[in-house]
Amino acid sequence: MTDEKSNPDFLKIPEAARYLGVTRRWVYRRIWNGDLPASKVGGLYFIRQADLEALIEQGKLGGTLKEKDETGLPVLKCGYCFRLLESDTLIGDVCAAEDCEALICTQCLVEGIHYCVQHLPDRQHLWEAALEAYRRGESPVLVKAGQARLREVNFIQRIQARLSTINTLRHPLSDEVLTVQNWEALLEQGDERAEIMKLMNKAFLETEWLSQVPLNAHALYSLPLSKKQKGPKVAILAQALSHSKAMLQQGFDTQPLGVDELTQALLRVGEEAQKSQTVTLAMFAATTGWDEAARKLIVGEGAGSAFSHHWMLVYLNDLEKREMIYNRLDNRLRGYAELFTSLLPEEEIEEVIGAIEKEMGIYDSMTLQQACQALPYPQKSIEKAFAQLAASGRYALTEVPGIGRAIVRV
Repeated sequence: MTDEKSNPDFLKIPEAARYLGVTRRWVYRRIWNGDLPASKVGGLYFIRQADLEALIEQGKLGGTLKEKDETGLPVLKCGYCFRLLESDTLIGDVCAAEDCEALICTQCLVEGIHYCVQHLPDRQHLWEAALEAYRRGESPVLVKAGQARLREVNFIQRIQARLSTINTLRHPLSDEVLTVQNWEALLEQGDERAEIMKLMNKAFLETEWLSQVPLNAHALYSLPLSKKQKGPKVAILAQALSHSKAMLQQGFDTQPLGVDELTQALLRVGEEAQKSQTVTLAMFAATTGWDEAARKLIVGEGAGSAFSHHWMLVYLNDLEKREMIYNRLDNRLRGYAELFTSLLPEEEIEEVIGAIEKEMGIYDSMTLQQACQALPYPQKSIEKAFAQLAASGRYALTEVPGIGRAIVRV
């Protein structure tokens, strides 16, 4: 079989566009509507030069070609905003990165976007601009994608560790005593990586991505009832939530989660709880925090206005401010609140240490000033993290003249 990648008679999309003197979008359109034969190898299209010359001879470089029925076209998405492109007229260009065939929609092209999220050359500039805006008080929060991922992992692990210390609970409706011998046997873990792959139009995720992008992870425990117990089933859900699109596009987020995201989560979990007749104790943790509207939805603005659901007891965790939000006037909610305690002080320092090491990356040192500028943690927490890193023996603390304290990889 001929190796099309090394055969000079076969051209890639950019080469074919230059050969014909047209845009890459034009070439894609002719491939998809069947006017231009092409082979796809390793994710790249290859076109015979003879077929390009045939187009020229047939006079098909100008005018409007007959398009296929839209339902016969492949499902396409913009490589930056992930918008579904139901018609090829919505395709503005392809990613400007060499050998990348991700599409850029016309809307993003108008906004000056020429790269897919994986090849944005100015992502560092975006971060620096966002950091300056945050310092000026123009953004309420600033959380990197890797930091959000670390927060959700720590949150889930904290809930698991907390529940492992408990073996008896009171049924939220019937007051019957529930005994749990093995929490791990009841655990169902999951995340939204499948949805994220669909959003990105990817068939797989590299291992590196799993540590750099929040996945909206959850832990669900379905508690068993004895044959003598008459109450409905009970479940405990811990769900971390992030703005997935913003995290994927920019590598960070500057907005807390709002009432729209919370409402979607409440509807989804509430419908499932009612359908399965399961009383669910649900904690929704936002990696960038919850805005005021979301908080008010849960706690209400006056007597009788707090969120209430027969099959759900709902708590919010603001992982940015490290706060738990719930209706403290509800006796049932107060009784179970300790199941969802926030990070302990030592766990917070572990989170800061992880963020520092991720921020350092391949570099051998970081100053205290750099860490305070790059990470949204109090200076005291960062100083404690520096001290613990030095105590580990893997790093050393030093004073740099004119710069101040720094931590250096040993």
